[in-house]
Amino acid sequence: MTTIPHSPFPKGVVLAMGTFDGVHRGHRAIIKKAVASARALGCPSLAMTFHHPPRLFFHPSPAPSLLTLPSEKETLLKSLGIDRVVAQEFGGRLAALSAETFYDRTIRLRWRTREIVVGYNFHFGHERRGNAAFLEERSEVSGIPVHVIAPVTWRGSLVSSGAIREHLKAGELTQANAKLGYEYFVTAPVVKGEGLGRRLGFPTANLAVPPEKIVPYGVFAVRVFLPGGGMKGGMANVGFRPTLREPHPRRTVEVNVFGFKGSLVGKTLRVSFVKKLREEKRFPSLDHLKRRLRLDADAARAAL
Repeated sequence: MTTIPHSPFPKGVVLAMGTFDGVHRGHRAIIKKAVASARALGCPSLAMTFHHPPRLFFHPSPAPSLLTLPSEKETLLKSLGIDRVVAQEFGGRLAALSAETFYDRTIRLRWRTREIVVGYNFHFGHERRGNAAFLEERSEVSGIPVHVIAPVTWRGSLVSSGAIREHLKAGELTQANAKLGYEYFVTAPVVKGEGLGRRLGFPTANLAVPPEKIVPYGVFAVRVFLPGGGMKGGMANVGFRPTLREPHPRRTVEVNVFGFKGSLVGKTLRVSFVKKLREEKRFPSLDHLKRRLRLDADAARAAL
């Protein structure tokens, strides 16, 4: 006798499935369809995703590899109207779970899914056997409709998380933002720095960005969303501070918030990258750096 799992969704759900790293334009097409179907059926919409992409379980990387941290991803998905986000930690157990078992036990019985929405290239289950064709075959038996969203392009180029990661690593912020459909951002707490920016006349908030988060290198015009509401313009430097010639440089993310007075240490900021102003470079002295920072601030204000 089959035991039917208890469902937290008595009305069922419309299920959107995907890794959703970046929640870019292609992902947004999936979410838009799921939200619209859920409203038409009078039930919640549910996004099933992963804390970290399965590819990193099979191919770990020491380099920054995520467009969105788990909390950022959930915020973006809910901003698009998704009612509930279920983020799974992908590991050995999920990797070994068959697509058939996940479909029957979780999608069909536990979540009582009424419709499914996926991208054309989504896979799940052992050996990636769960794909759009698998879901369509199951639909004929279970009666759960499946909507497969076609590829989304921007100026003839495919929108994908992989392409956006490459744009950011290459310093191509304009292309990355266009494919995302919003300005790329980081959300991170401010930690106490060394006070160098203040001595140069440009006090900075030093962000403790997790090492797995991709941050483009260089100097940028940014928008800073402050705790409790409000937004100010600013400029950010992301890199290794070559002018200081530190023996063991590490990646830093430093933001000068225009017109802000006071301390932000201990607060969490969201910083959106609007325009790349230049590459990070080594200057002959701190005086040379200070003069260049004045020009950067003028350029950032003009960009904003």
